[in-house]
Amino acid sequence: KQWINAEYGGVKNGTEGCIFTPVPHEIKGSEADQVCLKFFQGLKGTRKTPNFNDPEQIVHSCDDMMAQINVILGYVKQVSAGEIPMDKEIGRQLMEVVQSIPNLESDTITNMLNSHMQDLLAVEYLTYLTRQQLAIGARINQIL
Repeated sequence: KQWINAEYGGVKNGTEGCIFTPVPHEIKGSEADQVCLKFFQGLKGTRKTPNFNDPEQIVHSCDDMMAQINVILGYVKQVSAGEIPMDKEIGRQLMEVVQSIPNLESDTITNMLNSHMQDLLAVEYLTYLTRQQLAIGARINQIL
């Protein structure tokens, strides 16, 4: 909950006080922010150091997505069988989601992932080289 204070006068002995009133609020964030928040919420109450392991995070995100797809699939099956009434707004939202998915071949996705991994390895290699050059420069300065 979120609160704001307001001055409240007329208290005995001429002192002023304050009263706290609730303020309506809404927390908004991007999907990436939500993934990070879920990750850190999972660490709540533990003393372990966070491990930012990309493949592990991808697997966890895929599991979450599969669970959501199963919920949607169950809803669609119930509507198709006539067990529950159809909601036009949900239908529109599902149609928007389906239309927003790019039509990519599996080879294209594989190439994109491989190029991303190659970029990460190149950055890691350049970081290592920079550290080594700085260490060599520091040693040369000590000698001179």
